[in-house]
Amino acid sequence: MIARLLEAPRHEFEPLDAIVVLGSPLARGGRLTDILEERVAAAAALYHAGGGRHVVATGGVTHGAPRAEADALAEGLVAAGIPDVLVERDALTTAENAQLTARLLEPLGARRVWLVTQPFHGRRAALLFRRAGLEPRVHHIADSVQYRDRRRAMRWLVREYASWALLAARSIGR
Repeated sequence: MIARLLEAPRHEFEPLDAIVVLGSPLARGGRLTDILEERVAAAAALYHAGGGRHVVATGGVTHGAPRAEADALAEGLVAAGIPDVLVERDALTTAENAQLTARLLEPLGARRVWLVTQPFHGRRAALLFRRAGLEPRVHHIADSVQYRDRRRAMRWLVREYASWALLAARSIGR
C-alpha cells in the first residue's frame, strides 16, 4: 500500500513524441544493473510498439562509475534494435534528467514523452519532467523488480520518500 502511493497514474498506450529512459547507478565495470536492464527492455518494447519517434537515454557518471549511465543505457537500447538513441550524459539527479532532456528535445519539437523508470520513482519523475516543460506519461513496468525483490524494496521506498521530502523542502525554501 505505501509503495503504491509513489506510483504515477497508469496511462493507456498511445504514440507520443519520445521515450525517455532514466538512469540509475551502474554495476561494477560500468555494466547495466537489473534495474537498468528492466528499463531497457521496457523502453525497447514501447519503442517497437510505436510509443515514440525519439528515444533518449539520460544519466551521468555517478558513484565512481567508469562511464555515464546514459552511455550504458544507449548501448543496451541499440542492442535491442533501437537506432539513433539520443544521449544525455550530464544529469546527476532526476531534476537534471528532466531539465537536460527537455533542452535536448526542444529543437525536435518533442514535448509529449513516455518516462521509463521503476514504479516507485514514477510519480516524482513525472512531476519534475512537467516542471521542465514536458508532458510526461509514466510507462508502468507491471512486473518490476521493485515488486519482486522484497529484500531491496524497503531501501528503495525509503530513498524515494526521502527524495520527496527533499523536493518539498526545496519548494518551501523558494
